[in-house]
Amino acid sequence: MPLQRRRSQRLPATDLDGTAVQISSDGSDIDAATKEAVKNAITSGKKLACATGREWSLVKPVVRQLGFTAPCIVEGGTRIIDPQTEQTVWEKSLDAGVPAKILEIFKAEADHGVVMRSPDAHRQKLDEVDSVADTLRYLYLLAVNEEVAIKISNRINAGTDAVAHFTPSWSGGSLVDIHVTHPEATKEHAIQVWQQLEHVTKEETIGMGDSGNDVPIFQASSFKVAVGNAKAGLKELADYIAPDVTEHALKHVIDTFLLR
Repeated sequence: MPLQRRRSQRLPATDLDGTAVQISSDGSDIDAATKEAVKNAITSGKKLACATGREWSLVKPVVRQLGFTAPCIVEGGTRIIDPQTEQTVWEKSLDAGVPAKILEIFKAEADHGVVMRSPDAHRQKLDEVDSVADTLRYLYLLAVNEEVAIKISNRINAGTDAVAHFTPSWSGGSLVDIHVTHPEATKEHAIQVWQQLEHVTKEETIGMGDSGNDVPIFQASSFKVAVGNAKAGLKELADYIAPDVTEHALKHVIDTFLLR
């Protein structure tokens, strides 16, 4: 796609795994050039935000290595955290009764997997989970095949007051993780809250991603960037294709659209 430059853009809202860093990275593999690009962008008055499915404990070392100082969108869009104070700026939980319905769908459609839930990222094998609390920000089912994930996501999106997206699993192979949140707690909604808090408009926002759960990032952004290793479906929605995550995609976007 032809390069497009927009002088008004101030905010890259980027996914982490597979986009800004490699999947499951702890930040130790982030190169000096990317860190320098982030530093230069912030110094020039730009704002950089991450929007990830990770819980804060797994986001913290990465954003510290990257040098991000603005609030971070975590847990699939259910929570915004100030990385400097580690205080929650905003959060949204599933409605009462919904977590139980989601667990019922998990058990009906999957014969294995790991259930992960807030508020403490507690993990438990699916067949060992008998019930879940009513007060949860999110409910994830980790390490299932994509066919199962599609069935589960379709049932949740059509029949509950929740929304499901899935993303490549940290378990590797062709497995995926399903992220279930309140319909008003997706990455899209959290970015919109972030934009209000930081006085940034949608027109000023660049969205970066690599997989289906990053479609909500695109929906909150005026300019959409898929990295080179992104899923074909996301690339079809993109305005621009950046290099692969292994080829410094975040640095490329900062240099191309924020600093030039």
